[in-house]
Amino acid sequence: MEGKTILVSVLLVVLGVAAAVAGFAAESKRVKKNDIKVEYDGGYEPICEYPSSPAMGLALAAAVALALARIIVTSTTGGCCRCCRTIPNLRNIARVCIVISWITSVVAIFLFLGGAKLSSKKGVEIEANGMYYCYTVRPGIFLGAGIMGLVGVLLGLVYYHFYVSAAKGANEKSGVEVELEAPPINDGKKPRVNDGKKPPMTDGKKPPMTDGKKPPKPLQK
Repeated sequence: MEGKTILVSVLLVVLGVAAAVAGFAAESKRVKKNDIKVEYDGGYEPICEYPSSPAMGLALAAAVALALARIIVTSTTGGCCRCCRTIPNLRNIARVCIVISWITSVVAIFLFLGGAKLSSKKGVEIEANGMYYCYTVRPGIFLGAGIMGLVGVLLGLVYYHFYVSAAKGANEKSGVEVELEAPPINDGKKPRVNDGKKPPMTDGKKPPMTDGKKPPKPLQK
């Protein structure tokens, strides 16, 4: 159990940090408005020329890392709805952690996927005032997704340790109850044995036997 706990903890920390780093890198590498060249090819609608950027790949990698972290937490704690069931010794703070972990992780994954989709989108958009703009990812999308993803993974790790501790306590309690209900065992004392003395023996003399005659009467003086 200890080896499995350490392995799961290391994996979750690595995946959470990887998602956060990928999110920060995607934020710094995202295409900004100043990086886009706008040209007019004899028409009213401009043409946006986007430079190559690894932001989309980084965002997808971060989303995959968060999804793997969620799979690990779910598979090692009995399922996604396990926190709603009655688990002995599981604290309420653990349930709060897993709920917040699910919310932040799901939101972060959607932000990464949405940012990756916008990063691959080429063209122009028209606002209500009739102005033309090139498609770009808004500032802070990848950064916020990276922070939320890291928080979600860390809260999932906290819940995992609470779950392991509660399961261990429940198993120990179950073992004690089984031991108490077992039939009593003697205290190791051997049954009483006589002291080795033989029962008293007669001297082997047979009782006097009569010959069938009446005993003689005493002489009278």
